[in-house]
Amino acid sequence: MASLERIISLGPWGGLGGDHWSYRASGGITEIVLHVEGNIKSISFKDASGLVSGTFGGRGNDPNDRGEQKKIEIQWPSEYLKSISGTYGSYKGLLVITSLSFITNLTTYGPFGTAPGETFSIPIADRAVVGFHGRCGYYLDALGIFVTPANSHGSISVGQWGGPGGDPFSFRVGSWIKEIIVHEGTNIKSLSFKDGNDQEYGKFGGNNANDTGEERRIEIDGLSEHLTSITGTYGNYAGIVVITSLSFITNLTTHGPFGTATGTSFSVPIEGSVVIGFHGRELDTTSTPLASLSNQRRQSNFLLEEISCLISKISMDTMSLRRCFVHDVVLICSNNVRK
Repeated sequence: MASLERIISLGPWGGLGGDHWSYRASGGITEIVLHVEGNIKSISFKDASGLVSGTFGGRGNDPNDRGEQKKIEIQWPSEYLKSISGTYGSYKGLLVITSLSFITNLTTYGPFGTAPGETFSIPIADRAVVGFHGRCGYYLDALGIFVTPANSHGSISVGQWGGPGGDPFSFRVGSWIKEIIVHEGTNIKSLSFKDGNDQEYGKFGGNNANDTGEERRIEIDGLSEHLTSITGTYGNYAGIVVITSLSFITNLTTHGPFGTATGTSFSVPIEGSVVIGFHGRELDTTSTPLASLSNQRRQSNFLLEEISCLISKISMDTMSLRRCFVHDVVLICSNNVRK
């Protein structure tokens, strides 16, 4: 089993009903058993040692509401579970998990259940799911995952959300994220950062002087407050998919939302960990179709198009927390929008 100090909790997604539960595998997860019909009735697991978990959910007394059994067999160690996706919504007046898919390094199993309600997904690169947690009662009310980092910093990469395209852009900071500057309008125009050593990074986006948006500033002291998650939306702006809104969540409060919450929503519920950076892609200045016709070159609009985050297990020791804050940040900006 992975060291508990290195396990990172993501989620849960779903409702607040039922009782809390938690499961960590000994070795790889080799089997998942679901009961489904209209929603996810229950879930159970088997690990590589042959140990079977309890059944989470399925406590209802109605024999006609037990659902149909679905079994997933994972050929560990050549195949391993790396993420999940699904939906949650109302079922018989309860907010519960309505559908689930399980993603391995080889394939996707599902979806199981039906897919009304809010969607959730956890894009994670090259990480193994080592357990699950959530809430359950009559049904599976909520579900999250435990994952292990695969790098020396003890961090994992979650995302990306937003539009495709562009070239990589990245930087690394030497301490915690002390300040975030957001320029917003109907979408997110740009972001910039300052670390605990007052080193500035960015800004990323916002190079069109006619469309820079309004400045918003977030201050984080790094002692009593630290960045723990982000939420936001992405959607169409002038013909391209961009980040339309962002909120920054700390252990004390939520800063935002900034921008306009239109399009597809995303969130990263995280327990006991901190955000240590952002990444994505960015696109440099280029000419537009109109520019080539008029033999003039327009300045690009540079909107924030894609965002992801890196998270790391939090240390209860403040000085250790400061030392572990190594931030990798890459953002994506678009140049194809004309004012």
